[in-house]
Amino acid sequence: MRAALLDAQQHMTMIDADMPAVQHPDDVLIRVKTVGICGSEVHAFYGTHPFRKAPAVLGHEAAGDVIAVGSAVTHFKPGDRVVVDPQWTCGKCEYCLRGDINLCPSKKVLGTQVWPGAFGEYIVVPEETAFLLPDNLSYAQGSLIEPLTIGVHVSRRANIQPGQSVAILGTGSIGGMISGVCRASGAATIITADIHQHCLDAARERLGATHDFLLPDSSFADKVLALTGGQGVDAVFIAADEPTLVNTAIQILKRRGRIVLVALLTEGNLDFSAYPLIAKEGEILGSLMTNQGDVQHAIDLAASGQVDVLGIATHTLPIEQAQRGMEMVHTKDDGAIKVLLNF
Repeated sequence: MRAALLDAQQHMTMIDADMPAVQHPDDVLIRVKTVGICGSEVHAFYGTHPFRKAPAVLGHEAAGDVIAVGSAVTHFKPGDRVVVDPQWTCGKCEYCLRGDINLCPSKKVLGTQVWPGAFGEYIVVPEETAFLLPDNLSYAQGSLIEPLTIGVHVSRRANIQPGQSVAILGTGSIGGMISGVCRASGAATIITADIHQHCLDAARERLGATHDFLLPDSSFADKVLALTGGQGVDAVFIAADEPTLVNTAIQILKRRGRIVLVALLTEGNLDFSAYPLIAKEGEILGSLMTNQGDVQHAIDLAASGQVDVLGIATHTLPIEQAQRGMEMVHTKDDGAIKVLLNF
């Protein structure tokens, strides 16, 4: 089968890889139709990801067709269109048993050395990680379900309620999805900030943002406070790999507000003044991937049209151009936000 392999830092190459096969009763074999390039894969491409390392067949934002199933599979059959939750968990630990599969200490993640991903033409997944793709959604929309689940999960971590205000610092593909989910959750004021105007435009025009600010802007915090009657926002999502944004987030945070760290923040340690956060009784929360309830909610949001997942999709390239796709997602060249690869 064709596969795009990250064989070294900043280098993708096409290979003829062995096709995976159904080996266990709960296995589902999927032919990949489309796969998105995630920021985590760009981190792997540049050697800054904590566990995605070369050599590996990356890719976890997958949509495709079921080709074969194991003997114990009951919910899928060949020909079904599916999307994938890229987490293969133990199902037995305390976290799995309470539904927090993203915290399973022994989970495998699709698109790593231990579980080859959807930059390969075929993947094998356990039945519990597959979800039917509704008939009214395309494969491209299906590949955007996984980033939408991140928006669902982080908005739930922040406990977004109708009428609240939020700020999203970093409005690429994940920031855009957060905007869409916050709008669907009833947030009244959605402030986005980014260094790329085209990312801000997509969030405002397609994904419900009410205000946008091009950074850097020395008066950004003052403008946010003015928009919120001097109170600040109920939640701030840091969706850009820039640790200094934590100080900005604290400045614009409402008393007892929540800051959610969404980006990997690989560029350095967090460095912020603690007292302003303490004085507001603010919270800083981590967020890791999603759980299966988030996935189904994301599918429902997309299928019902409440979130326009195609609002972040800017380019579709053949799998043979995976190298170019990685570079575009990193640089945002040619107006890129989300780049999809297809077979």
